[in-house]
Amino acid sequence: MNNNNVMAEPVVQTVEETEQTRKAKKATRAAVFGTFVEYYDFSVYGYVAATLAMVFFPSDDATTGLLNTFLVFGSAFLVRPLGAIAFGWLGDKVGRRFSLIASITLMGAAATLIGLLPGYAQIGVWAPSLLVVLRMLQGFSAGGEIGGAASYIREWAPPKRRALYISFLPSIAQFGKGLAAAIAGLAAATFTDPEMLSWGWRIPFLLALPLGIIGLYMRLSIEDSPEFASKKNDAEVKKGQPFAELIRDFRKPLIKVIMIAMVQNIGTYIGTVFIAAYFSSILGYSKGEASTIVLIAVILAAFLIPLAGQLGSYRGGKSILRYSYLAYAVLSIPSFMLMQQGSVNLAMAGLALGMIPYAFCQAGTYSVMPEFFPMHIRHTGVAFGHSVGAVIGGGSGPFLATWLIGATGNQSTPAFILCASGLLGLIVISTVRKNAPAAGDDANTHQFS
Repeated sequence: MNNNNVMAEPVVQTVEETEQTRKAKKATRAAVFGTFVEYYDFSVYGYVAATLAMVFFPSDDATTGLLNTFLVFGSAFLVRPLGAIAFGWLGDKVGRRFSLIASITLMGAAATLIGLLPGYAQIGVWAPSLLVVLRMLQGFSAGGEIGGAASYIREWAPPKRRALYISFLPSIAQFGKGLAAAIAGLAAATFTDPEMLSWGWRIPFLLALPLGIIGLYMRLSIEDSPEFASKKNDAEVKKGQPFAELIRDFRKPLIKVIMIAMVQNIGTYIGTVFIAAYFSSILGYSKGEASTIVLIAVILAAFLIPLAGQLGSYRGGKSILRYSYLAYAVLSIPSFMLMQQGSVNLAMAGLALGMIPYAFCQAGTYSVMPEFFPMHIRHTGVAFGHSVGAVIGGGSGPFLATWLIGATGNQSTPAFILCASGLLGLIVISTVRKNAPAAGDDANTHQFS
């Protein structure tokens, strides 16, 4: 009998571990699909910007209308830190699950309402005004999404596989942006110009409704993370003020997260957004060639990111970031030299080479950021730090690259910016030290400082 009892305990433990793994995978799928939906909703605006300019900002000067449309696009970035504070508070005080449900609901509702919005011809200046409001609501929602999803997955994933689980967030996000580009392109190719101006532009936005319902259903079916559930009634959670504590007690970790997110966003917006205009406007490739090159590279990155995450599960997120920063410093100039040879195949090879540091940086950034903060302010810290980094890096990177090319005439300027951001990342990551977790508290304290 004693032998049976001794042998029964490992069997029960194995069953519990299997159930925990099942729940972790379900939670990860819900978080990742929701992020896929949010990135689709957030990105589709940019892919129909030319049509939106004529619908909401009619002007004799097409460039003026397009600039106004992109100003609205940029307004979403300005409110991201505010969304990070609000959704961070929800995630740290009420629960990660509740925050994720709220963010996908708001994003889907705002995208759907944009698809239903009357144009300037119907309601005059109210049309662009309401477009600004809805676009800012999208930015507000985006401010809390990725930080909440990364924190949630981090708290569910097996400790030795956190980097892999979290890497699916930026990987699937690439497909969200890709779907937005594909749907917008299909609509433009299917409908005539009058049809596109009248109602065709609405279809990509209205698709947000069924996608959002699926994502919402998935998130309603998940549980809060075990780490949060076990601590939600603690005094520091019930009485604490996450943002105030973040600013008061975690300024140094927050600055490091902002810098890491800034480098990541410089790579993102130069390597996957600015680069399309760079191919067509600077290097002389056709728009079709430019779109094809970028789409193939982004799909490649989507598959490379989980591979980098798998490596991160063995080597650690900090090491993955170090590799990515070194790769940016070493590979960026050869990458752009290949792009400048006038060959589509060489341009594709050059951008594919640039996707190596990009993929490693994506995987490393999202796996490392949650480790800087303890559980009771983690959502706020990750969301706010990443949002501020996105405003600085995402907003300045393409603009700086465009301005410097015009000022210097040097087509390799974007490569120099990526090299510099890689060197900055190396400096920042060299200041990061790993802390040993408190006794009996494997996941409840921050691991970096």
